Amino acid sequence: MPKRYVNVKIPVELSEEIDKLIEKKVLGYRSRAEFVAEAIREKLIQVKK
Repeated sequence: MPKRYVNVKIPVELSEEIDKLIEKKVLGYRSRAEFVAEAIREKLIQVKK
């Protein structure tokens, strides 16, 4: 079964900050979506503890 996706709105300022990090290749993310998905995974782990 293929993955399903949803759209999430974030403030432009956050989007621009993420894009700057991705462009610098500081953290190794290839896309904004990859960065956001990982950030959400990490937060879910924190709140489940």
